[in-house]
Amino acid sequence: MQAMTVLDTRPDDAYANDRAHVFHSWSIQGALAPPVVTRAEGSHFWTADGSKYLDFSSQLVNVNIGHQHPKLVAAIQEQAARLCTIAPSFANDARSEAARLICEAAAVNLDGCDLDQGVLHQRRRRGHRERGAHGSPAHRPVQGAQPLPQLPRRHQRGHHR
Repeated sequence: MQAMTVLDTRPDDAYANDRAHVFHSWSIQGALAPPVVTRAEGSHFWTADGSKYLDFSSQLVNVNIGHQHPKLVAAIQEQAARLCTIAPSFANDARSEAARLICEAAAVNLDGCDLDQGVLHQRRRRGHRERGAHGSPAHRPVQGAQPLPQLPRRHQRGHHR
C-alpha cells in the first residue's frame, strides 16, 4: 500500500474542475463564476489572474485572525498530528477546552437550562411562537436536548396582558 502524499493539483484546472465537480451551497450553480484563489496572507487573498483583494469577510469569518497566521497554522498541524477529526457525538480534549474558553470569554454557562430559559424569556416578551420542525411543539424532546416548557396559549398567539 502506498503512503498518502500531498494531493497533486493543477491550478490551471481548478476552475474547470470546480464547475464540473463542486456543489456550492446557497448558490444557483449555473450562474456561478467563482474566482480561483491561489494564495492568501493576513487580510488579503490573490486570484489566479494576479488580482489582490482585501478580504472583508474573512472567508465567511473562518479566518478572522488573518489568512495563514503562523500560530493558527502551527496549531492545526499539531492537532492534525494528534487527531484530525472526531464525530460530534464524542468528546475530546481540544474541542472541550476550546468550548470552555469561548464560554468563559462570553461569560456564558451552558450547564442546565439557564441559557435556554433566557432565550425563551426574550422570545416570549417579543411574542414569538415556540414551535419545532413541521409544526410540532418545541417542548417535544430531541436527542441530546432538554425538554422546553410549553408556553401559555396567550404567548403563543403573541397576546400580552
